[in-house]
Formats: sequence, structure tokens, C-alpha cells
Amino acid sequence: MIRLKRFNLNDANAYLEVAQEASIEKFFRLAYCKELEEAQDLMELCVNSCDYDAFKILDEKDRIVGIILGEKKPKKIMEVSYFIATKMRRKGYCKEAIYEFAKHIRENTKYKELMFCVRHKNKPSRAFIERKLRIRPEYMSKDFVYYKKKVSEFK
Repeated sequence: MIRLKRFNLNDANAYLEVAQEASIEKFFRLAYCKELEEAQDLMELCVNSCDYDAFKILDEKDRIVGIILGEKKPKKIMEVSYFIATKMRRKGYCKEAIYEFAKHIRENTKYKELMFCVRHKNKPSRAFIERKLRIRPEYMSKDFVYYKKKVSEFK
């Protein structure tokens, strides 16, 4: 069982422990941090930005195991980015976090759709979205596959 909780400025040290993985740098550069100052900058963005809705993903022991970030787009679409620490993958945390995030969006905002923009090379994430979240590709560009699903369908 996971929980989503908004970041606060004091989360930088704990976040840094899980944010140094090479796969994060490769696929979700905004969330990647290798130094405390970078983690502090990210916490400030997560706390103070009007353009993002960001949550830390906490395990049952209240340890940060990932991040889920929604970027507010036009037409009431929230573009979702996420990562789960390598040692916590394949335990259902990501699916649970996305469903919790969708619930938050549905209950607290006017956004109607979630969009996932995934690099073609990120096969694990594409498989997760297509198989676990049951979302078909909406369209593709040179580098990305785009998926959309109505927030109301995450139940």
C-alpha cells in the first residue's frame, strides 16, 4: 500500500537517496538529481510551481520510493511523469500511485484527461502503460509515444 503526499522543502535529502538512478536521468531528467542542491531545486519547483502538481510516493514505512508529477497542459489535460526506485519496481506501486494521482486530479481539479508521453526506447514504461493501465497509444512522434485516458476511467 502506497500513499501520495505533496513534497515539502525538507524532502531533498530523502528524495536524493532514490533520485540518482541512471534510468531516471535517461527517461525523466527533471526528476534526476545527483547532488543535494539539485534535489533542493526540484523540491522548490514541486512546492512552488503553478504549472505542476507533484507528489512523493511513499511506501508503508513512509519512505520516498518515487515521484509522480503532473504538468498542466491546455484543454484540461495533465501530462503525467513518474518513476519508482529500482528496488521497489514490480510490486504494483506505480499502478497504485497513478490511480491515486488520477483520483486526486478527479476530486480536486478541473482536468479531465491524463496524458503519458513516453520515449520509444523506454520499453518497460510503454509495456506498463499498455498492459497494466490498459491504455492504447494515441499517436507517435519521432521520439515519443503518446497515451491519453480520461481521469474518470481510473477507478
